[in-house]
Amino acid sequence: MENSLFQLDRTMRSTGSAYGHGEVAKEFLVWKAECRRDMWEKPFDMLATSVVIPRFHETDVERFRDTMDNQLEELRWQQPREYVVDQLETIAFYKEPLGSPRMVPPKVNDRCNQKALLDQWASLFHPKNITIAAVNVPHDALVAAYERLPYKHSAEAPHHARSTPSTVSSANEAAQFYPGRHAVEHESRAGVMGTKPDMDPEVIAAIGVVTNGREDVKKYAASLVAREVVSSALHPATVPNYWGAQSFYRPYGTAGLIGYTIRCAPSKIESEISKAAAAFPATVDDAAVARGKSRAALRVASEQLEQARDYLDFISTSSHSAEELMGAINGVSKADIDGVLKAVVGQKPAIFATGDSHTFPVVAALNKP
Repeated sequence: MENSLFQLDRTMRSTGSAYGHGEVAKEFLVWKAECRRDMWEKPFDMLATSVVIPRFHETDVERFRDTMDNQLEELRWQQPREYVVDQLETIAFYKEPLGSPRMVPPKVNDRCNQKALLDQWASLFHPKNITIAAVNVPHDALVAAYERLPYKHSAEAPHHARSTPSTVSSANEAAQFYPGRHAVEHESRAGVMGTKPDMDPEVIAAIGVVTNGREDVKKYAASLVAREVVSSALHPATVPNYWGAQSFYRPYGTAGLIGYTIRCAPSKIESEISKAAAAFPATVDDAAVARGKSRAALRVASEQLEQARDYLDFISTSSHSAEELMGAINGVSKADIDGVLKAVVGQKPAIFATGDSHTFPVVAALNKP
């Protein structure tokens, strides 16, 4: 970043702003700030300048390397279902970016030095790849603020000119899926936890197959509803389930990953797989489709549209509008859901498991224990 983290933090705090970063669909890296409507220009200026001329200072790099290790550990313990789905992505797909980890693995953390980061930035952050977006800011004012940055982002700059352009594309993501790949990460979670030595032995696993991505809005809507149909079959919406099976769906560009996670005692693995497999029917009834559409619309509104920061991610990375997506969800038919389920249930899934087990049952297909 052009400014140090201390300078950036101080400016953000002085304007009552908050800022952060994230990743969307393994295709976009996002930096964003939440500000008062009358004080958005200074935070935007600092974030945009940091993207145009990053300052990879060694002390800041070391700080973030420690941060990435800590975030991975927190995810592993506080949100183990999210952790196993993240790990499943790395074995279910064999090419970048879908097969790349969402967080820096500890074993390659030391490779994130100043030179490597600069080379990666020069390759990915080409001016033609930059998108700017805002909520509750006039479009002309946003463009003007970017154009009057103190440093111009030029494709002719030496670091861009000598970089290797990224060739990553979402055109053929489904072909990157590795059916049947299997990985088990043994860990005695009670022993590692230390602060809770009497916790019961447990296994957390993710089982998934490739499905539709989010570029085609109709196919995307069908997969969103199909996920909710499966979720409804697994457990009632009003009953939280800490243990047992939960469905998941990770959309990317032209492909996605759909399946279920399991959290249970080692002795209950096979019974939980059987229960989860039964939630992937060969066909569904109209009532299940109606429930799925309502739940899918609610989930999209809650996770992508309700909060300004989430809506900003949506409008800056989606090829369709919120109205188009909601309309597509409302238009999903029984035949659409049957088509999605038929495409996924016969596939041999990829599996990742962690916990008190050295083995995990081989699952022949998503709807077969």
